[in-house]
Amino acid sequence: MARIEVLTEREQQGLEHMRKAQELGVTLKEYAARHGLDVQKLYQLRKPLIRKGALGPVRGESQEAHTASAFLPVRVVSAAPTPGSCAVACRLVHPNGWVLECDGLPPARWVTAVLAGGDAHAAT
Repeated sequence: MARIEVLTEREQQGLEHMRKAQELGVTLKEYAARHGLDVQKLYQLRKPLIRKGALGPVRGESQEAHTASAFLPVRVVSAAPTPGSCAVACRLVHPNGWVLECDGLPPARWVTAVLAGGDAHAAT
């Protein structure tokens, strides 16, 4: 079960407004306009309320969306070259799916041109 931390008075008021907007079936922006509230201040309260366990994820967001964007631990190990191959010093993976591996670090200008699809030649 999620632990709910103590809320400040401001957070309690913001949570109450958010619940009322949900009960009325209106957006927070509409609710704020109807009641003369600053919608930006209400939006700023969302993250602390979610973090403290008082408010679930924003509608349309799943828990997986939060988990997928979280930092993950990384372990760096040296890669030993296999017989008959060279060690890869630089590996570029393009969003289109192609992979480019170099045995050394190419000039940054060339990498930028390749990733941008410029007219740079591999011999450059």
